[in-house]
Amino acid sequence: MTDAAALTDADRLIKVQAPRLGHIPSFDGFRGIFVLQVVLYHAGVTAKLLPGSPIIIDWFFVASGFLITSLLLDEQNRSGGIDMRRFYTRRALRLFPAMYAMIGIFTVLMLAVQIFAPNALEDAGLWWVESLAASLYVYFLVAAFFPATIGAIGHTWSLTVEEQFYFFWPMLLRRSLKRGTRRSDRNLIIGCLVFIALFVTLRMSLQHVVTWDGIEARFADQDQLTWQGVVYRIAAVRPDMIVCGCLAAFVARRIPRPVPDHVRRVIAVLGALGWVMFAGVLLFASRFPFFTMFGSIGYQLALWALVPLVLDLYFRQESLIARGLAWHRAQWFGQRSYGIYLWHIPVLLPFLAAIESSYGARKLGLGLVAAALGVCAGLLSFRYVERRFLHIKETRFTAPQDRLRSEMAAGDVADPGPGRADGPIEPPPYVEPPSPVDHAGPSTGADQRP
Repeated sequence: MTDAAALTDADRLIKVQAPRLGHIPSFDGFRGIFVLQVVLYHAGVTAKLLPGSPIIIDWFFVASGFLITSLLLDEQNRSGGIDMRRFYTRRALRLFPAMYAMIGIFTVLMLAVQIFAPNALEDAGLWWVESLAASLYVYFLVAAFFPATIGAIGHTWSLTVEEQFYFFWPMLLRRSLKRGTRRSDRNLIIGCLVFIALFVTLRMSLQHVVTWDGIEARFADQDQLTWQGVVYRIAAVRPDMIVCGCLAAFVARRIPRPVPDHVRRVIAVLGALGWVMFAGVLLFASRFPFFTMFGSIGYQLALWALVPLVLDLYFRQESLIARGLAWHRAQWFGQRSYGIYLWHIPVLLPFLAAIESSYGARKLGLGLVAAALGVCAGLLSFRYVERRFLHIKETRFTAPQDRLRSEMAAGDVADPGPGRADGPIEPPPYVEPPSPVDHAGPSTGADQRP
């Protein structure tokens, strides 16, 4: 076995040395466009037109894994280690304030309704369990055991999946990087592949416990829990897609820069295939068994095709579709996507009964009004809740190298020379990849600094 001290970066399976990630405008634009689609989907405006919208979440998951892993490797490259305290502090400042503000207001409103109009809560189920589960970031586990009785803030399941990823993955990666051997790299990669294979197998083998009525899931064990149903619901949240994004980051760092033409052509072809599969699921998930959520062969293939799609947006930022997604207005919404995703469901709740009982123009009008109010609530969250904590995150808990780059950009200090300010200076992108509601929404995701 090669000694860790003698092992060069080129000899390792997980390559650390590579150009800095930088800002990816098309990622922001994707978040902005598709978080609006998530809101419209849950407002009933586009639910029948785009029944496969849950796959939007999977893109957000892949992007989260890719971004966070790349950023952690960047930190390892420039400083020789990963500051776990700073990482977790930055994540908490990014995610907790808006999340707990939403849960707090939701809880107060539900208590008020229970006191003054208890009959209105007949369909709310165990809403207090939902508040507790979301607060502890275990919502998707609780939902696996109570499929018929929760759902008022069901969109928080994806946020809990990502938060658990943020907690465990940096420690695993740091441990492997600290050991610095091919064996440690290999064990981590094999573990990721086993994790992915396990969840794919569970989804496909237990798909029989769920049927789809239009776009609504019906679980066979809804009245009497079975282990198959519980396991399927845990597998159906697709945490393996975040791990796919982590492996995509490993692959990206092994691609030489500048990217050779033949590699760029392969990425372009595979990226186009990813877009075709993504669109196929969006349009036909409830129309063709091949794309049935979440255990069909077609759906699994579409999930894996998201990896080259993400790599294509990263490596070919000059492509037509990447430039289209980088539209400044789309990026603007993308930078506010976390709050929009968090708040749109609580805002939609009072409208859902009226929307479901309406038809035609009335249904469309109610859905659009409710969706617009949900988006506005998210924008207010960014302006009055998130932004002040983001300021603290970027001023007090930024890596010394990044702080130096910011000062250089402002003209406060001189260029320190090669090796200290590696790569372009990017403005701090206050962004999180969106996540789903009841299987279809944006995620909190990662901003482009850990």
